[in-house]
Amino acid sequence: MKKFPFVLIFFVFVSTILPQEFELKKIRFEGNEQFSAGILSGIILSKESPFWLWKFLNKFTSLGKEPVYFDSLNLEEDLNRIKKFYRDNGFFFVDADYEYKLNEDNKSAELIFNINEGQRFKINSYKYIGIDSSKIGQWLYLKILREKKIQENSYFQRDKIEADADRIVNELRNFGFMLAEKDKIIATIDTLNKIVDVVLYFKPGRYFTVSNVIVEKSGSSKDKVDDDLIINLVGIKKNDKYNHSKNIEGQLRLYRTGLFTSALVSGVIAETTHSTVPINISVDVAKMNELGPELIVNNQTNRFNIGVGINYTRKNFFGKARKFTIEGSAVTQDIFNINYKDVFGKNGLKDTTVLGLAGINISIEQPYLFYKDIKGKLDFYTSAEQQKFYRYFNTGAKLSFLFELPKFVFFNYYSIYLGYESEKINFKPQLSFDYIKGILISSGFPISPEDTTEALLKKESESFLTHSNTILGVDLFANHANDIFYPTSGYNLQISVEYTGLLPYLKNLFSEIKDRNIQYYKTLFGINIYTNPWKPAHGAIAYKIKFGYIQKIEGEKSISQNKRFYSGGSNSIRGWRARGLGPTYTFIDNQGKLITISEIGGRVLFESSIESRNILFGDFGSAIFFDFGNSWNGLKDVSLKTIAITFGFGLRYYTSFAPVRLDIGTQLFDPYSHNFIFKRKFFDAVQFHLGIGEAF
Repeated sequence: MKKFPFVLIFFVFVSTILPQEFELKKIRFEGNEQFSAGILSGIILSKESPFWLWKFLNKFTSLGKEPVYFDSLNLEEDLNRIKKFYRDNGFFFVDADYEYKLNEDNKSAELIFNINEGQRFKINSYKYIGIDSSKIGQWLYLKILREKKIQENSYFQRDKIEADADRIVNELRNFGFMLAEKDKIIATIDTLNKIVDVVLYFKPGRYFTVSNVIVEKSGSSKDKVDDDLIINLVGIKKNDKYNHSKNIEGQLRLYRTGLFTSALVSGVIAETTHSTVPINISVDVAKMNELGPELIVNNQTNRFNIGVGINYTRKNFFGKARKFTIEGSAVTQDIFNINYKDVFGKNGLKDTTVLGLAGINISIEQPYLFYKDIKGKLDFYTSAEQQKFYRYFNTGAKLSFLFELPKFVFFNYYSIYLGYESEKINFKPQLSFDYIKGILISSGFPISPEDTTEALLKKESESFLTHSNTILGVDLFANHANDIFYPTSGYNLQISVEYTGLLPYLKNLFSEIKDRNIQYYKTLFGINIYTNPWKPAHGAIAYKIKFGYIQKIEGEKSISQNKRFYSGGSNSIRGWRARGLGPTYTFIDNQGKLITISEIGGRVLFESSIESRNILFGDFGSAIFFDFGNSWNGLKDVSLKTIAITFGFGLRYYTSFAPVRLDIGTQLFDPYSHNFIFKRKFFDAVQFHLGIGEAF
């Protein structure tokens, strides 16, 4: 009993001397005119506590984020970082201090940084020492000067100066100066005139050429790949000037063949002799035969598809890194819009909401034809596809060539291809005659709505929907975005032109009997632009414009269903399901019921999107988007009142291979009812999409 008061006093004493935790709710910057709060927040150690929802989720799951508490020990380091950042950007007289406010009632803290930026200094002179023309040659010296990114009278920025120094070192190493290095950078500050004189010193070293190329192989299949193949793929020869970038390109070439689990191309500095150096190519050769199952998850045809497959690959097929592959797959499409009640009830897999694709593909791929950046591929394929109203059977072959050009070239990828396809469409047996007639009319079949000759119609329609045709096309790609999975600057551009009907054209040219197969050309233009107004904070605003057009030239048969344009889906107008937008055909059936047929595809396409992307925390992100567009039968059908508009938001999880996204799109304006969302039931105008990779 006598010990109790002492224990109580002890705990009261301890509680008064232990530090109390205050959640850091707000960080403010004052006096920062040149740099935004978002930029400065990314520099300091102190961080604001996350949004309440993420803290709530963190209590029960691995999602979310823990609260952040005020730590006074970080403040001096934060000040040093802010001052250093400003000085590195030419504000040599910057001054900064901090203050903080602690709220005892709700245990929160607010941190304020007060910044006096001062005047920004400009570069008065900018010189290179150690790389004059007498040491590295007139041509290379002039090239370095011509590509200089920093000019006199520009603001001092340390990171740009260091990047310029790295550029010069890379130029030297790519033109024979293997041991070139940056010596030092001296910036002389004139505080009176607020200017800086900058001098960059370099040590270029000796000029090297390649003495010989050595190949070292390891791995279980090392005897199945010739040394000459490896050397030719890398593309470095004896007496070539040493080129560091060519070493890296050679490594990439080796990896892209799939023959090697590891590859390294490097100069052997220890074995240099006078002005020559040997190049060592070290590779680990992978197994030549691979057989395995695969899980298929993708967004082809603007749907979330999931399925299974199996493939066999024989590498180095008859030499020259050739690859032979047989693939079989079965995929279920648009799983979120399947009517599972009818599927497990009366209709089974015949239900019109069950969509899928099964096929076999055999291919022979030749990377680096003639040891150039040209990939040749020959495909033989057959598939069966089930869509809403019909089953589609396709068999064909395709020969394609992909040309890869340097990054600085405008169109840095382009492909040309020649194919032959045999196609056939069978209507689902449960479809009524009125449905079949409506689809045929909307596809251009020469029949009137009043025609009731069902037997004749069925026979003629089978011929009308059967195709055998050649396809000749070219795709041009300008890929200039800064990242594949999360681009924040740059752009990607695609132009595609496809001509179908070469064989019918030649047949009609030399024969009096006209070929009924259709001849047409198909064009597609698309551009995606990425900006980051919140630099260097994580985020981006992305823009998309896409336009397509099909022009019929000659022939009686319909344009193939898989060549038409469809709108709606996870990579398209996200307020509608895949193929949910486009031309429709409306009629009254024999029971007096009004029927509307959709998903028949169009010959004109227009789509555009604006999307704001943000990193919330860690690998989680969000998106807010507007999509608008549609597909039409012809140009005369295009009008403002027929353009669908979608507003939505989404969540992103950025995995190591690609973003996984969930998008929720609402039909802001429906071009069929001409109603905005305010005049409709909300959940009748909402569509959910699960996707792999960004929408564009």
